[in-house]
Amino acid sequence: MRGREQVSQTFDITQHLAKEFARYVNRVQNDQVDILGSFLIESEWENYISDSKEVLQSLELAGFVIMPREPSNKMIEAADASLGSGLMGQRGAQNYITHVFNAMVDEYLGGYDTNLVLDIFSMAIARASDPKARNDTSGENTSYQRFRKQAQDVVAGIQKNGSIIAPDEATPEMIAKGVSETAENKTSASEQTGGNADYIASIYNNMVAARNENSSN
Repeated sequence: MRGREQVSQTFDITQHLAKEFARYVNRVQNDQVDILGSFLIESEWENYISDSKEVLQSLELAGFVIMPREPSNKMIEAADASLGSGLMGQRGAQNYITHVFNAMVDEYLGGYDTNLVLDIFSMAIARASDPKARNDTSGENTSYQRFRKQAQDVVAGIQKNGSIIAPDEATPEMIAKGVSETAENKTSASEQTGGNADYIASIYNNMVAARNENSSN
């Protein structure tokens, strides 16, 4: 195969995945030096938008979302609009929310099983490389497993662009981590929220819901 693209300034996950499919099908490894490969990606990636949307839908059905690793302003604002007007103030609320969110995400990324995510991407690459595979409804075709390495590359590319694949709702382990972080940091934040598990879960879930909203920053 021919190399990998540079980090883009504006990350559009649908376009990014479509280009990844075009890259693999055309066996492009380095589009920075492979002029023909770069041309093929740019001229054909729109043909794979449906594949991109399908894999995103598959991820969502499995309980995953793709979102920024570092929360945007909109995500922070959506976590709890009332928190900034309480004891800690707006800046304190932002720092607290960011700290808890990052702790919860780190907890998840440190121990989750990647097999399901890699299977989803492997199957998507298999379909993109062989359109006839779309008509296979037997459910017995395991040939997608040969695309495991390419699936790992796709996941790595998402992370390289500053995004992560995470659960659409906070897991019990993530909630426990958020509660413990609140308890360990004796500030006005812990006094105002009390480290309540339901509240901690709502912070994460609200931020996930706001992941695609444009930030003012």
